[in-house]
Amino acid sequence: MSAPIFILAGEPSGDALAARMMVAIETKYGKQNWIGVGGDKMLAQGLKPLADMDQLSIVGFSAVLTAYSKLSALADNLVGQIVAHNPKLVMTVDAKGFSIRLAARLKRRTTRTNMHIPIVHTVAPTVWAWGAWRRHKFARHLDGLLCLFPHEPAFFEGLDVKASFISHPEAWAIEHGLKKPAFAAQQSHMETHKLCLLPGSRRSEVSLLLPRMLAALDILHEQGIALDVTLPTVSTVHEQVEHISANHGIAHDISINTGREAFLTAMITADVMMAASGTVTLQTALHAVPGVVCYATSPLSAFIGRRLVNMENVVLPNALLGRPIYPFLFQEQATPQALAASVQNILADEQARSKASASARALTDMMRGGGNNFDDMVAQAMTPWLATSLKDNRSEKA
Repeated sequence: MSAPIFILAGEPSGDALAARMMVAIETKYGKQNWIGVGGDKMLAQGLKPLADMDQLSIVGFSAVLTAYSKLSALADNLVGQIVAHNPKLVMTVDAKGFSIRLAARLKRRTTRTNMHIPIVHTVAPTVWAWGAWRRHKFARHLDGLLCLFPHEPAFFEGLDVKASFISHPEAWAIEHGLKKPAFAAQQSHMETHKLCLLPGSRRSEVSLLLPRMLAALDILHEQGIALDVTLPTVSTVHEQVEHISANHGIAHDISINTGREAFLTAMITADVMMAASGTVTLQTALHAVPGVVCYATSPLSAFIGRRLVNMENVVLPNALLGRPIYPFLFQEQATPQALAASVQNILADEQARSKASASARALTDMMRGGGNNFDDMVAQAMTPWLATSLKDNRSEKA
């Protein structure tokens, strides 16, 4: 059996992206022996797990500080396992803080023993939003960096890392023709508006944001706005979402579903959304869903974040297009009253759908970057590290 590829993801979005990359690599370079850390989607693609992905699902500066010793021990354990398996390549997907710590420790270990295991990370650090100095740390410990946005490789020019743009998988999954062109606010005979709630994929996000969203629904109901509410979520927080909704007392008004199909159905039918800041805002923007974005974290994390992060670039579609696609409510601003008011404003705006559709088209073109498809762009970017594997496979078949 050929040398394995170690691959790691730390949360559901990373799991989905890593699984997609596994497929792209095997399509071009043949069947691989995958080991590492991932979720259900990576396991379905043949990953042999070396640790539980849930150990990495930590968000917020203060939470990371609290869990430092546990994460440090996990990084050391994985470095030991990587060296023992001697993979031909190490791939990390998102989970930037842990991934770069793992890469740094692995580089130190392999340098001492004269081993060389190339390390390629996917999803560049958002140096255009905060911490431009971080690009030097990534370049120092990585051999390759795969970027989802076309402007990112330029930030790493002149540094000792090969940065490549691979496009964004969500940009290839969009069918704008599936979206209904008519917006509810333009049809006075429509009594019910379709609202999608997206409180996040991490437990800490759901616990802080979902109660505020549900309270905003109460306000909208009290004002006589009829809503058909859907909440597509992920399996890791499904039970938590149902528990919070039931305790709030309006669970019967919300359709809670899990899975990709549930999410896509919600995107196609939604008139408006409330969402946690994150990758999901890119998905909603690509699907031309107007809405409001919010986020809340611990007081310490908020204090640090306000001093390190450019808040104008927190919401991905806003940062990429350079204009406020979505209003952003952070921490104490993310009140039920403010969320409800934002939804009301969108429902009253007859141009909301057309503006969202224009933004969706612009984002799609930007994130495809002129390529043919995501798999081809991933395979091309991986050539420096996997071309030998392709030659070996061809030799074996011959």
